[in-house]
Amino acid sequence: MKNKLFLCICVLFCAFLVSCNDSEEDILSARIHVTVKENATHIKDEKVYMFKSNHAPESAFFKPFYATADAVTDSYGEATFDVNFSPDDGLFYFGVFDGNNCIRYISVRVDDGETISVELNLGIEHNGYYAIKSVVTQTLMTVHSVNYTGDANNRSFITVQLPRNTERWFYAVSSNSSQNVLPTLKLYDGLSHYLNEQEGIMSDVISSLYVPAGNADCNIFFIKDNSNLDIFCDKSASYEYFTEGTRMNINSGLVDVNVFANDGATWYLGIENPAPDNDIFITIEVCALVWIEY
Repeated sequence: MKNKLFLCICVLFCAFLVSCNDSEEDILSARIHVTVKENATHIKDEKVYMFKSNHAPESAFFKPFYATADAVTDSYGEATFDVNFSPDDGLFYFGVFDGNNCIRYISVRVDDGETISVELNLGIEHNGYYAIKSVVTQTLMTVHSVNYTGDANNRSFITVQLPRNTERWFYAVSSNSSQNVLPTLKLYDGLSHYLNEQEGIMSDVISSLYVPAGNADCNIFFIKDNSNLDIFCDKSASYEYFTEGTRMNINSGLVDVNVFANDGATWYLGIENPAPDNDIFITIEVCALVWIEY
């Protein structure tokens, strides 16, 4: 009898250990980066609070003093959260408060191992709305090879004339070795589809927009002024360019240039063909996310 009782206890104990191991294996993790903005401007010293999914905004527990201890902030209104969750519960809420009153919140759903960035915009619903503006409609460019013997060289450019209150801008590019390849980018349509007039466009949806594949590499430089553009084009000296928005050896893709132009701006994308003997044919389109004031 004692042996049977001992055996039952051992079985139950082993079952308990297995269940513990299973629960540990079922814990998933992700990272969420939250940026707090107001009218495209970073808000300083705002604290971001994180709530688990059972603390929804309608819940009485959706208050700062019930938030997770992982709520953090820094002087640029940006917070990064490393979250753990079960397979059936990857939903989190993030809120910014004035006292106990929630100014604004967002909900975020994540999958295991995912790292995403989201924006939490404050107070914008009373002042205006976001819109997508076409800056450069789809354009086909020919950029000659390094050893081209004609008057042109292996560099060209497009002018990016951004409207006032541009929060960020985007360009889509597909570079090919044949002029017979005519990809359709539809950048304006894609961005418009994901636009929220009060929130703008969340960074994590950008990667879901389709850009037709290319088969020839090019270099694209973000150049902010005309003097450096002249140097870039005539190869007369070293020139300055900005790493934000610059891409080397790219054959297709969508580039998110997270640079403000509150007063509007005229900037340039310098395009270079690194191939020694083959011309390339580049399809490019540029759009801007703009805050429209009432």
